[in-house]
Formats: sequence, C-alpha cells, structure tokens
Amino acid sequence: MRYMPMTRVGKGMMLGQDIYDGKGELLFPKHLQLDNGQVQELLSLGFPGIYIEDEFTEDVRIPQVIRPELRGKALKMVHGLFLDNKNIPMEQHNLQEIVLDVIDAVMENKEVMYNMLDIKTYSDYTYFHSVNVAVLSAMLGAACNMNREELAILTTSALLHDVGKRFVDADVLNARRPLTEEERILVVQHPKLGYEFLRDNFNFEPEVYESVLEHHEWYNGGGYPMRKSGPEIPIYARIIKLADTYDALTSRLPYHEPISPSEAVEYVMANAGAEFDPELVDVFLNKISVYPVGSEVSLSDGRTAVVLENYREFMLRPKIKAAPDGEIIDLKSDREARNITILGSVV
Repeated sequence: MRYMPMTRVGKGMMLGQDIYDGKGELLFPKHLQLDNGQVQELLSLGFPGIYIEDEFTEDVRIPQVIRPELRGKALKMVHGLFLDNKNIPMEQHNLQEIVLDVIDAVMENKEVMYNMLDIKTYSDYTYFHSVNVAVLSAMLGAACNMNREELAILTTSALLHDVGKRFVDADVLNARRPLTEEERILVVQHPKLGYEFLRDNFNFEPEVYESVLEHHEWYNGGGYPMRKSGPEIPIYARIIKLADTYDALTSRLPYHEPISPSEAVEYVMANAGAEFDPELVDVFLNKISVYPVGSEVSLSDGRTAVVLENYREFMLRPKIKAAPDGEIIDLKSDREARNITILGSVV
C-alpha cells in the first residue's frame, strides 16, 4: 500500500483503505477498483490523495493507531455534535464511549508512530481535524505517561476543541478571500464560544472547558484569548495546540495547500519555545514520522522510493524500496547507502 496524490490517481487503481466522509459514512470500501466516475468524485470532494494497493507496494503495511471503523464512528459523533444538540445526555454518553475506545487503541499501540498521511475531504475538514487532533493528542499524552483519567480529559478536550466553530458560518470558515475585520474577530472567538457552549450544556471536568478555551494560547504569551504563557497554560491545552497546528499544516485549507509531514515537523521545531512547549516538542518528535510509511520520497541519487519502515532515533534514515527495480535499502544500517539521502517527499 502506498499514498498517491489525487493528481496521479487513475482508473483501475485499487483502494488500500476504506474512505469515509465527514459524517462518518463509508464512501468507498477498501479493495475497490476505481472507475473514472469514482476518481472524479474523489477529486470533487477535495481529497488531496488516497492510499492504493499495487504490486510494487504489496508488502507495505502501515501501522495504524486506531481502526478505520473507530475513526468512522468518531467522525459520525463529532459531525452530529457540531450540527445538533437535541439530546445532550446521549451525545455526552456517546462521546465518552468513543474517548475510551481511542484511549484503549492508543495504549494498545503505544509504540506505534503517527504514520498516516490523512485522507480527508476539503469541505468536511473540521470533523476530520477534530478526530485527528484527538488521536495525536492522546498519543502525546500517553508518551507523557498520563494516567487513564488524564488521557480521558485530554482526548475529550481535543475532540471538542473546535466545537465553537459551529457558531461561525461555513462561508466564513471556508472563505478563499481575505476575511473582513468583523469576520476575523468572530473566527478568533471560537475558543470562547466553544467553552461557553460546553459549560452551559454538558457535564465535563472543569479542565475540559479550560482546555477548549485556551488551545490557541502560545507558550511565549503571543496567543489568544487570554495571552497566557508557559506553565500558566494547562498541559492539555499545550498538547492540543501542538496537535492542532500539525494537522492544520498538513491539511488543505482555504488559505493554504497542505505541506508535507517533514515540512510541518520543521515548522514545529523552529517554533519550540514560541508557539509550543519545548518539552512537548521533544515528545512530539519521537511520535511523528517525518516520512510516513507508504509515502514516496525522492533520493539524492535521482531515484524515487517508497518508505517501508521508520526508526524512532533515525527519522531521516528509514528503510525504503527504491524504484524501478524494488531494491530494499536500509538507510540507517546499510554502509553502502551512506551517501544516499532523502531530498523530500514526492507529492
């Protein structure tokens, strides 16, 4: 299985994983052989790329932290919560069940790195984003040795961190034009709007409301809405800030195209101590694959290759399968490959 940008996806290619929409509904099943109409539908929905199965990468297996079915269930819950709140007790019960399932999955796969290049639609970004931030936050919390109760607070806060956007018009959130000052102020208010909505309607721990309110605070005090800094910001909000930024950078948004995981990691490293808690950045760097398994990279010898395996202490030297001959090269251990470097991701 390998990741394929939609610009290179064509008729006859076989899906490598189930594809869900933002409502948590299955759009296309794994192993489906795509026809032209399905390729065009994926393009129109705004998917930047998909995972495909082919002969060259039939031996590539991508470790996943949570099952696709759990991801779909979480998407459905988030979608309903963002659009409707007629049955608050049931919504809270469903959310707490999903949070515990995510925590169980993370703890069972504690050594798995964040490897996936996410598959999400442009128009349903907020729902995919909420689930991604929850999973990555839970992974970072587990790596910080949080207990189950702390992980539940963190994962709940992360799933709900953008719920205030339900009060902002989609036309504003998805605007491809510069926002007016009034619109910009409304968008910046979404943490406060989410905090007030949750506080007035749900029965969560106080740390959940606090973390939703403060997930845009910067470690150096340059964030909003309270301009807190350093340890004044709850640890949960500091983790969510990091996961939120990483997922946003690697996503297609109205105001930018996605950047590669390696570029996003560089951004995080460059802003340690400014936007982000530097100690959490160190934890983050041990959980994120710079070149995710299944992604295609360009090599200094002119070839391209697909990443097969990553090494936690040697993120820039993974095991790869070079094209066109399928040579397996372990950049970490192979002495003859010491002069080969990865130049970047192929998109």
